Amino acid sequence: MRKKRNLFKELDIKGNYDSTKYPFDIDIQKITKNVNNKLNSVYEERKIYMKHKIFKTAVLSAIVTSLLATSVFAVSPAGQKLIGNIISYFNNGNAVEITDVKELAKYNDTIGVSDTKGDYTLTLDNVATDDNFIHVFYTITSEKPLKTDNISIYDPTYEETNFNIFLGCRLNGKLAGASNHNTDEGYYLNGNTTYKGVKKYNISSMEVPDNFKLELYSEIDVIKSDIINKNDNFYSDEYNITDKDKENILYVSADINKSKTKVNTITKNVNKELKFSNSELEKVIFSPFGNQIIIKNKIDDHSENSINMIDSFVLYDENGTSLDVLNTDLSFNSESVTRNSFEFLKANSDTKQLKIVPFSWKDVKTIDSVENKIGKYPIIYEVSEYGKVVVTDIRISNGKIEIDYYKDGFVAYDPGFQLLDENGNNAEPGGKLSCVLNTRVNYDTNSYTAVYEYDAYDDNGVKIPAGENVSAENIKKSFTKLAVFKNYIELDYKNAVTVDLN
Repeated sequence: MRKKRNLFKELDIKGNYDSTKYPFDIDIQKITKNVNNKLNSVYEERKIYMKHKIFKTAVLSAIVTSLLATSVFAVSPAGQKLIGNIISYFNNGNAVEITDVKELAKYNDTIGVSDTKGDYTLTLDNVATDDNFIHVFYTITSEKPLKTDNISIYDPTYEETNFNIFLGCRLNGKLAGASNHNTDEGYYLNGNTTYKGVKKYNISSMEVPDNFKLELYSEIDVIKSDIINKNDNFYSDEYNITDKDKENILYVSADINKSKTKVNTITKNVNKELKFSNSELEKVIFSPFGNQIIIKNKIDDHSENSINMIDSFVLYDENGTSLDVLNTDLSFNSESVTRNSFEFLKANSDTKQLKIVPFSWKDVKTIDSVENKIGKYPIIYEVSEYGKVVVTDIRISNGKIEIDYYKDGFVAYDPGFQLLDENGNNAEPGGKLSCVLNTRVNYDTNSYTAVYEYDAYDDNGVKIPAGENVSAENIKKSFTKLAVFKNYIELDYKNAVTVDLN
């Protein structure tokens, strides 16, 4: 899960959000520049984004969410070899694994349908879907570069030389991606004239039949483009795209069948009340591309407790094993019922029982950490009476530090790592204000890799090249200790909810 370090100082340890200080008519470009320049609290909290009336479309909220907290997964060389010839997106070292590649190799469909308008071509390459997620692999090509490297976002020519990929995706006419936990990844090729991308939409809250029509379309946002057809309604469920619309945008469609994943998919409609957050556990889905629980919040409850407690729970199986709940974005809709999906590891279709136990944060004056020297592994950090963080390896390269770890028991969200020198000073590559943290999920081992990477920008928004100060040699000299903040939590077993899945 990519976590662009903590963005707002107003987000406290519980993930509270002050919408009066940061309303959602924010400058997206400034966020992209400054998102790496804030680290003001000790935990990598989940971010809650609000969908209010000021949002005319679901697209803007999706953009904001992707900047705050999106998912990213490492693809190994073995994984690239396994699936690269089947899905061309994986034929590149810049590709990231967004789901278990073995399952994607098994259940994807090759499509290959294209549409060309002016200088641009959109190709729907592959689609892989089950009851939890649909993966849409696509390619956009152009006669001229789609972006210019190392240009300031404040440069007057920025918009003329960089394009925004606005892609809409509909399943039987309904927009995909309206709920939380969606992923968008991609990279440029061939002198920036080609963009290979994948969109992983969470469809667990949608009613998608085994056979459905998928539509993928784009308004390439480039000044002087003759195919642009600005229409906010394109991203509204109520709007039907007309044949005339299709003449002025990039548009492809395909008939998709997801019935082949049914044999390995189990969906349980639960509908059990979760009193601790005034919500309802609606259903549980075990499927090839991930396991999820879906929690529905009531429209008439906008209380602080309801919002704060939306993800404050521990998930156990019938053996008392804590099932890792992935740290993703959350949504809250002030106008209708809200559904949030929570993906979890360490379980499969043979799991017989789930137990949801709410937890609360204790009131503490100071937040302590467990500190250890690095170099010999594993390193065990007991962060609370409920769980440990076990670091199995640390790798250091130019401008980058990678920390492999897993959770033994329950650890809230992502561990609060501190990279320190001998004197307890910050030792991240380039310092806090020029470092990005990406947390990768390793599905095959139920483990994670926290990647701290140098990512500095000057006052004009231009990336500063890595210098000798962030060389592997210099990082190794300064980075000698790793600390993990403690979890000050208390589990509420009295309000636990148990669900039998037999």
